[in-house]
Amino acid sequence: MSTDKFSANETSFSFEWPPCITGLERIALTAKGDLQRTLSAYFSKPIKVERVWEHPPSGPVSSATPETPVTQVRQVNLLCEGQVVCVCVSTIKMSNTYTAGLFLDDHVAIGQMYRTLGKTPTFTLTNIGVEGPKGGVQQLWREYTLFAEGFECQIRETFPDRRMFRSDYCAKRLLKIVERIEEEDEAAYNGKTKSPRIDLKA
Repeated sequence: MSTDKFSANETSFSFEWPPCITGLERIALTAKGDLQRTLSAYFSKPIKVERVWEHPPSGPVSSATPETPVTQVRQVNLLCEGQVVCVCVSTIKMSNTYTAGLFLDDHVAIGQMYRTLGKTPTFTLTNIGVEGPKGGVQQLWREYTLFAEGFECQIRETFPDRRMFRSDYCAKRLLKIVERIEEEDEAAYNGKTKSPRIDLKA
């Protein structure tokens, strides 16, 4: 389980990291309620939330109290350029009518919930791992909790292709951006378009 400490001039985040986890992967694995923002910065592209399933699809918003919280289990995918970059399965507990209304009626996503509430959630990383390879591909996953008054989440996230964290080039390859750039580059080189040649190393 993680520990997060700070003082007037020092901050530290501690977790028993397996030696195979890279620094870039640690950055993604410690995102606390803002993974969309972190991945958007990494890919330099918008990250969209795709709702896959949720149970129950709605709930008795008016009954959400600390004594009788409304609970929903759901799966969403995080998409970049139409590609799934993270699969998220969450159990969400809402203990007041305001958070329940935002989440169940207004369909505000988890990451945007804390920003809407103006609260920084308490983040605890409980477990991480690597699975595979399956078909030559390793999956990276984490389990963690987020807590703010009225809104609590237990989340398991799986990054379906760990190679996306190897380098900027691998990230673009995963999103098929490289193939499009190379096709445009080749067409420009052959005089078929007026597009300039693009240096992938830039």
